[in-house]
Amino acid sequence: MVCCTSVAMRRLIRKYWTIFSVGLLVFRVRLLLRFLSLPHALGVLEPKAERSGYRGVPLEDLIYYIDRWLLLFPYNAKGNCFPRSVTLYRCARRAGFPVRLHCGVRKSSGTLDGHAWLTLDGSPFHELSRQWQQFTVTFSYPVELPTTTAKEQPAHG
Repeated sequence: MVCCTSVAMRRLIRKYWTIFSVGLLVFRVRLLLRFLSLPHALGVLEPKAERSGYRGVPLEDLIYYIDRWLLLFPYNAKGNCFPRSVTLYRCARRAGFPVRLHCGVRKSSGTLDGHAWLTLDGSPFHELSRQWQQFTVTFSYPVELPTTTAKEQPAHG
């Protein structure tokens, strides 16, 4: 009986430690976004090669915790897509997914509206809606390098 109780206790402690860690990450992202340029903040958040994910915690669980933290402490009245995408970028990259962050704009009722989302191999990555399709991309990170070689590039002139 003690063995089962200690295993259950370890799982509970691990779960709440993960929730707390994700909350700290959301807080860290919000601070970085407040004081650094977006490319610099993303560079700081880029995981080191030797680090792995949250030790076996499924990415879906991390996304759930990110969304819950942002629901409790919203970024702004228009939405949480920006800090959600940046935080998810960090978690996904740390888990080994080569995702890209995109920011875009669209004209809506005479004003500009913005949105942020992630893609993996050109497809949306854990995006909550299809609204990303309505936005013109203005920023992507990391910047993809051209895949053409010097021979394939057209001559200028």
